[in-house]
Amino acid sequence: MRTRLIAFVTFLAALWIASCGASTGGGGGGALYCGIGGACPTGFSCNSNNLCVPGGTDASIGDTGSKFDAEGKDISTQDSSPGVDTKIDVLQPDIVAADIFTPDVKPSEQTISAIEQAETSVNCTTQTSIADTASDVTLEPVVVTCPPTSLKNSTGTYFTSFFVAPQNGAASDGSWAGLQVIVNAPSFNVNVGDVLNIKGTVAEYYCMTEIIAAPADVSVSGTGAAPSPYGVQVSLFGGTGAEAFEGDLIQIKNVQVLDPNPVSTDGKTHGQASINHNGGSASVLFAPAFGSAFLGTSANGATTTFTAGQAFTSVTGNLQWSFGQWVIRARSDADLVL
Repeated sequence: MRTRLIAFVTFLAALWIASCGASTGGGGGGALYCGIGGACPTGFSCNSNNLCVPGGTDASIGDTGSKFDAEGKDISTQDSSPGVDTKIDVLQPDIVAADIFTPDVKPSEQTISAIEQAETSVNCTTQTSIADTASDVTLEPVVVTCPPTSLKNSTGTYFTSFFVAPQNGAASDGSWAGLQVIVNAPSFNVNVGDVLNIKGTVAEYYCMTEIIAAPADVSVSGTGAAPSPYGVQVSLFGGTGAEAFEGDLIQIKNVQVLDPNPVSTDGKTHGQASINHNGGSASVLFAPAFGSAFLGTSANGATTTFTAGQAFTSVTGNLQWSFGQWVIRARSDADLVL
């Protein structure tokens, strides 16, 4: 902008000099000096510096619009304000960069679906160990699907376990819509239907995906209806499809007991029974909740009181990966409909 204005002024000055002739004062520098007695061309007057300037102006006092330098050159159109050209709002990249790289809206919460579909969960390699996969995770609002259970780890420390599902946005078939929650407290009370806000660490506990939280990082923000289970087929457990329902509250119908007390990999029974669907080849274990009327004990561990071939109208529970096999963890005896 400034360069174009100076070029235009220079052009006008050259045009003025060409039309008025050479200096009468003999200076030869392009200024038009006053003649004898202050004589100047028509429309010009002699100023205090003995220069012919447009009528009604005086470069020494500048009392009207135009201004001239000591040589009579018009400088009124020159930009004398320092730094004006560089102070243009639309050319401030720091403001633009801040809007792009520092969004005003905080990133959305981590979803159960994203956690369960992560590479570390789907293709877990920690079958015999525990691995943290993400820390400081803020979970989307979730609803409790299973009442809490107090458990004891191998070191004798008690903790609380329960399951949750997304409050909103779960897939219609229930896939990738369940997660186990571990609270580092011996007795942490929540109810089925409670809406929770949770912040914690996502971990693979022998390839069972869970979020581990301190009691202070789990808060109840509301209460709703108890979630309904998603219906699945036993044949789902014959391949890799069951992974999509890890942690979910599911229900299978019209099954019968295949083995009332299978022995686990540690050589003991654990109060679990193997069930099958109308002679289908796939089977899955289920375990009644603690204190169930269907549980007993033996020298080899906990046992069930079921018999081979015993039929169930439905079995409901949360799906867990435990000791290399899928287990439907019934929440209470009401989940086992004979």
